Amino acid sequence: MSLLAPPRRFDPAIPEMMDRPGQDFRLLREDLHVLETINRFLGGHRIALHYVRELPGTWNTTRPLTVLDLATGLADVPRRIVRRARATGLQVQITAVDANPDILILARESCVGWPEICIEQQNILALPYPSDSFDIVLCALALHHFGESDVVAILGRIRDIARIGYAVNDLRRNRIAIWLSKLMAHTIITNPIARFDAPASCERAFTLAELGELARRAGMRNFQVRRHLVFRMAVAGRKQVDNAPTS
Repeated sequence: MSLLAPPRRFDPAIPEMMDRPGQDFRLLREDLHVLETINRFLGGHRIALHYVRELPGTWNTTRPLTVLDLATGLADVPRRIVRRARATGLQVQITAVDANPDILILARESCVGWPEICIEQQNILALPYPSDSFDIVLCALALHHFGESDVVAILGRIRDIARIGYAVNDLRRNRIAIWLSKLMAHTIITNPIARFDAPASCERAFTLAELGELARRAGMRNFQVRRHLVFRMAVAGRKQVDNAPTS
């Protein structure tokens, strides 16, 4: 184990608070707004837009780009993509899914006036979509909620569902990120859900090397795993083609 990254601390018997049923609705709304703010100011939205633009063959003028966004939360990433599409005169249709019914209520509230976004309740481990059914599949801040075998299954389905490509970004486990998250949890974070989940998420996250190995186990090919800022990373690639080299 690298000196920069302690061992992963993941216990499925102790889920993050946002994954526990029966959370106070007001606190859950506040927690999701915290995550949206983090995505806005610490690169989550920029990461998604970067990979959507980078994947070849995504934007064209003949038909809408279809996107599946997994574990969508408040659907802030889909709204950011739609805002970009509107500004450039392009068409996009996004299906944003989450398993938590309370989160979906809040996501639908946030997407009033955004007809390009369809909200659905789906279990990320049992997605019903056929192969090649969306141009791009996105997923943000979700993998650290799962054990390794489930992550392999999730990544395999993402690769299968995507027609053009995929981008999955998450926290990157390292001592600096863990220390900063604990500092914020004891100082500026007041929401009790976020106060528990912020450091827990950083401790449950994977490293760059671990994510690459999980992607290979999932059958992903022609992909890259990249660092983003101090505590973010992404695995992204285009759909597997014959004889494509492994990353």
